Amino acid sequence: MMGMYSFPPKTYFEIASFFYLLILYLISFQDPGRYVRSSKLFRMLELNMLLALVASILTYTFAIPEYGTPLAVCMLLRTLDSVLSVTSSRSFTLYLHSYVDTSRRLERLTVVGNVLFYVYLALMLLNIPLKFVLWYAPDGTYMHGTLFVPIVFTPPIYFMAINVLILVLQLKSMGIREKVSLSVASFITLLGLIVQAATDGKLLLSLPFGSVGIFVLYFSLETADYHRLLEKNEMLRIAEQDAVKANRAKSDFLASMSHEIRTPLNAVLGMDEMILRETSADRNIDSVSAGRIRSYAENIRDAGHILLSVINDILDLSKIESGKMEIKPAPYRLRALLGDVSTMIRVRAEQKGLVYTQTLDPDLPDALIGDELRIRQILINLLNNAVKYTDQGEVRLEVSRKGQSAQTLTLSFCVRDTGIGIKKENLPLIFGDFQRIDEEHNHRIEGTGLGLSIVKRLVGLMNGDISVSSEYEKGSVFTVYLPQEICDTVPGTDASAEEAAPDLPEERAFHTPDCTYLLVDDNRMNLLVAKHFLDELGGRIDTAASGNEALEKMRTATYDLIFMDHMMPDLDGIQTFELSLTDPGNINRDTPMIMMTANALSGMREEYLSKGFADYLSKPLDSKELLRVIRRHLPSEKMEPAN
Repeated sequence: MMGMYSFPPKTYFEIASFFYLLILYLISFQDPGRYVRSSKLFRMLELNMLLALVASILTYTFAIPEYGTPLAVCMLLRTLDSVLSVTSSRSFTLYLHSYVDTSRRLERLTVVGNVLFYVYLALMLLNIPLKFVLWYAPDGTYMHGTLFVPIVFTPPIYFMAINVLILVLQLKSMGIREKVSLSVASFITLLGLIVQAATDGKLLLSLPFGSVGIFVLYFSLETADYHRLLEKNEMLRIAEQDAVKANRAKSDFLASMSHEIRTPLNAVLGMDEMILRETSADRNIDSVSAGRIRSYAENIRDAGHILLSVINDILDLSKIESGKMEIKPAPYRLRALLGDVSTMIRVRAEQKGLVYTQTLDPDLPDALIGDELRIRQILINLLNNAVKYTDQGEVRLEVSRKGQSAQTLTLSFCVRDTGIGIKKENLPLIFGDFQRIDEEHNHRIEGTGLGLSIVKRLVGLMNGDISVSSEYEKGSVFTVYLPQEICDTVPGTDASAEEAAPDLPEERAFHTPDCTYLLVDDNRMNLLVAKHFLDELGGRIDTAASGNEALEKMRTATYDLIFMDHMMPDLDGIQTFELSLTDPGNINRDTPMIMMTANALSGMREEYLSKGFADYLSKPLDSKELLRVIRRHLPSEKMEPAN
């Protein structure tokens, strides 16, 4: 009887698939990454496919009643063949779902598939005694019931459909390797099903092609090397997230630090300026006492400005690192910019007994388009450094062009000094963060070591270049090249930037005796400082220590300008401003409201203006900037010339 059995030719592909899949299963079982969830599901897929191949080979070889095989055995083999084929389809879906849908957005599809699978199993078990799906007639004829197609083909079609759906929905979240591997494996498996159906089962290719798909998946996605790569990528992703969180925490800390330091510093510098004004030469006070008090005040002012400079440097570095530092090109006058720089640096140079000179190519166009604020910051940083590290001799700024076209030119700023210079081995370190070169020699010179780092980054943001050359104990030369757009090619009328007029003392330029101001701040010292600055202008000055108090005053008095602090308990400055706009009793809805805050981070000015504030002042208050803002927003008839 046994001699009658032989493997039919159509099972040859399945037999070959069984042996190479068995080898692959043994290899994957030895894989050190076999405890990864996807690897466990992959091995389950391999095992189910092996069992399905065995069942299919046994069915087409032995389930033949005319050879004497009992009908019950034939029925059992046919049932196992169907069940294990469907189980293989389900295993592939579970593997794909686990591998691709890590967020488990599509888990309901798998739950529905599981319910469908278990209903199918129950029906196939009931089929054995009831014979309504598939069975053998007493004469050995293989029979299909009317429910054969919906029961046997619905689960694999459903699993194949959700495989395609999962791949389509998750395509963007997958890497190239995953996209190609999973798509190829799915396509090969589907192709095997189509060919087997098209040949009416004469070619049994669904399981062999599925085995080829498993082969592709293993060597693409399930090898130990690839799992190690995934682990390293995951570690890098977590490290990147930690770095982003740390950077955000640093930025939050800096914002808080800025506010907390600037608030008392505003009081220190403001009170210091009050001392200086009260002890000026035109006040009736003992000259000896006045001189001593002014000396104390000048020391306070110098120390306060050094502290403020350190804070600004740290904040600038944070803005650049977080990508919040924006370059904002706008039209400006080159000679006016150089005149401002000259006025600031010459005073500091003369205090050290240095000669400061500034030369400008007279043929350079005056009207340019660029970020004037950042160019000023670059020049002042370089020139301040030159003055700090030079004890005798001169500091010189040379401005010329490197190249020019019809619409653009490259400005060349060259800062020369006769200072202590830089050792050759220290030149590569000069632009690093917190780098203070030759610390033993320069320990008496204040600074954070951030100035040149900020300069280099700002130059880079403006698509420029910076270089340095130096000879130790003889001096240094810093050269900056900045591309600028030409706004007006006619050279400026000033013969030299040296001749730029110094700033006029704006606090003496006008008075506002008929104006009424409202100052809102929860800090008593800040109110006192701002009130003292405004006292010089004349007029009435009201104060409020909270947002609610400010709203009450806005209902009872008319103001020409309102200065509002941001960080206050209960109602902050923005909330107070928004409530004032909707308060029916407010008689100051059209009064310009100016934000006056210690929040000096990048982008804050634009944020406050977008909320509806008329202007923005940062603390510590600069009296000249305060007066510029007042002049900008008061009608001309409210201002009288000062005596």
